[in-house]
Amino acid sequence: MSTGWWPYVPAVFLGGPGVRWRERAPHPALAPWVATTWRLRCEASQSVRVLPDGCMDIIGTDLVGTLTRPLLADLRAGQDSVGVRLRPGAFTALFGLPAHEFADQRLPLRDVAAGRSLRTLLAEAPTPDPLPTLALRAPSMRWLARETGYSERQLRRRLLAATGHGPSRLRRIGRMQRLLSAGRGGSWADAAVEVGYHDESHMINDVKALAGATPRALLRGRFLQGPAH
Repeated sequence: MSTGWWPYVPAVFLGGPGVRWRERAPHPALAPWVATTWRLRCEASQSVRVLPDGCMDIIGTDLVGTLTRPLLADLRAGQDSVGVRLRPGAFTALFGLPAHEFADQRLPLRDVAAGRSLRTLLAEAPTPDPLPTLALRAPSMRWLARETGYSERQLRRRLLAATGHGPSRLRRIGRMQRLLSAGRGGSWADAAVEVGYHDESHMINDVKALAGATPRALLRGRFLQGPAH
């Protein structure tokens, strides 16, 4: 198993017109733990569906645990938020706590940091387990077990602690995010097969189970803005 990490692939952002979203690459020294820093500015009140992506975020002074289900966030006109998206597995490396205990929660970062600054945590933290990133990109469970040498029980134990997700769900989340980031392309049937679904029907059912809506509905009216300069 590789001990490095792949470049961060941005999770799809489903905000509509009136929301400005920017991501910045972290300083190279932070790259093993930080996927991206981001800023959201809302000019028109709206609700935005936030999908599971296998990551945890620090938003302002709060920690937001990994999502196991879609979250409908109500944004107010004038809202300006900044955040840090941690790489999958980075939370456990930084804080020494199992990620599954914080799934679908938002709580003050100070309650988790126990008096330690983020700077101190980063200076002392080991490199995150590379297994979560590998699982997000795995074409199948059999492939993941073969590449890592772990049994399904071992994979589940390590991934739940590192990300809050079991190996099957983490793989499905990664596949869904790749599909939505790429978009429909020539046809949904082709897009489905390209990212690893059996067919279009499989794609629709699996995305609905994870995101609560079909890929077509999720991407309708999507307003994405490029990286900041």
